Amino acid sequence: MTGLVWIIIIATFATVAFLMYGVLSYYGSRRIVRDRFKKVTTNSMPLIYRGDGNSFKKRFLEWVSSLGKFAMDEKVDSSKIRSDLTSAGFRHPKGAAIYFGIRILLALVLPLIYLLANVMDGRLTTGNLSTCFFLAAGGFYITPYLLTLIVRRRQDRIDRALPDVLDLLIVCMEAGLSLQATLNRVSDEVKSMCLELYKELQITNAELRTGIHREIALKNLGERTGVQNVKALVGLMIQSDRMGASIVQSLRTHAAFLRIQRAQKAEEKAAKMPVKILFPMLLFIFPAIFIVVLGPAAIQISKSSFFAGH
Repeated sequence: MTGLVWIIIIATFATVAFLMYGVLSYYGSRRIVRDRFKKVTTNSMPLIYRGDGNSFKKRFLEWVSSLGKFAMDEKVDSSKIRSDLTSAGFRHPKGAAIYFGIRILLALVLPLIYLLANVMDGRLTTGNLSTCFFLAAGGFYITPYLLTLIVRRRQDRIDRALPDVLDLLIVCMEAGLSLQATLNRVSDEVKSMCLELYKELQITNAELRTGIHREIALKNLGERTGVQNVKALVGLMIQSDRMGASIVQSLRTHAAFLRIQRAQKAEEKAAKMPVKILFPMLLFIFPAIFIVVLGPAAIQISKSSFFAGH
């Protein structure tokens, strides 16, 4: 019981500490943004915000990246990790080192907390050491799974918002706006609908403003998101631009195709639902029904057999 109490105390302290850090970071970032908007009148989003030189977050990331350099293997293809981090929305220059540093940190912190709780309780045994080994392995290997989950959810949000974004692109381009002005206008409109797509369009706008060729900027957009429909859209726009065809008509056709594809995915999920619901029904619903239906009969049978025996 004492070990459980210590675990609860440590978890409560960590939760409160992280909560206070999140609140302070949130209000600090809002103050920084307000100060920057007072000085700058542009509506564009910066590609990278360096932040304060003495901030706790920056120092923590530097320490984690230095820790991750020891875990990085030269044989490991870091380009794949950087691509996954970019698809997840993490664009730190030392993203790969921070990624490996977090894996090492979790592998050290989880067993350390468990050992500390058992030492304070006075129950340090060989079984505890084996549990620490499994906790260290779990902390090291759970990070790629979490990164894959973040990437998948971010790509799903972008994929769901893409048909509506295409409609906005069509309206703006039919109104006579150029591609860069269209992307700038649409990114402002889509901010409340999909923040991830807003950031990606703002980065594409920034690349176009710096003089990068339109084709390269659009390809970068598809590579950053990693969404297959965005890559198809980018390829369609590049091909239409090369052939001199109407981009608006191509976008309208692609938007109709995406809506049909979304409807087909919904129908596919609906068709899979009876099979997926079978196991919860067998495990949770049917036993409760059997207890409600057969329970009174079983009680009556047991009572009649008891009285018959006496």
